[in-house]
Amino acid sequence: MTIKKEFSSNSLKEAIALAALEFNTDEDNIKYEIITEKTRYFGHSQREIYIKAWPSDGTEESQLSGFINKMLRDMGMELKFSVSDGKGFVKVDFNGDDYRLMLYKNGNLLNAVQYLLNRLFSDVMGKKIYCECQKFRKNREVELTQLAHRYAKDVKRNGRAVSLKELNPFERRIVHMTINKYSDLESVSSGDSFTKVITIRKK
Repeated sequence: MTIKKEFSSNSLKEAIALAALEFNTDEDNIKYEIITEKTRYFGHSQREIYIKAWPSDGTEESQLSGFINKMLRDMGMELKFSVSDGKGFVKVDFNGDDYRLMLYKNGNLLNAVQYLLNRLFSDVMGKKIYCECQKFRKNREVELTQLAHRYAKDVKRNGRAVSLKELNPFERRIVHMTINKYSDLESVSSGDSFTKVITIRKK
């Protein structure tokens, strides 16, 4: 079982260095997750960052890849994938003959796979896992951003609230981030299921 310990310092780099010293390994072998960041004031501001860290044995990515290979084989899907390290996340990019199944009904299967991989491996990898297929998420982000701006202008013009159809967490985040740019508008999610309705309205 991997031992995880908490460390704090004035910077992320220093906290990682403390973890490497504690576990007697190189900094490159340290996996971590940020617990919190605080700013204290004693005449001047001082930042303090808290992380939970553990030593890596170098097998995390191979464990993730092995699981995905088995999952695709058991599902009988003709898909290939690549795993790459991004800034703050691990990207799993799918492509192949059965990509349409992954993207069926607005990417439901892609969302489910991403949710599953994060539940099983985000702690092990020390990062969130982001799944992409045929640039679906990138294109969807552009589409939803444009839609949110259009609805925002409608609400500002006539004052009537507008509700979007049910969206998954990834899609809701895009809409919320877009509406946050309007100081006189707000976006509110409603519903108890995985997908929820977002209403854009005046504050």
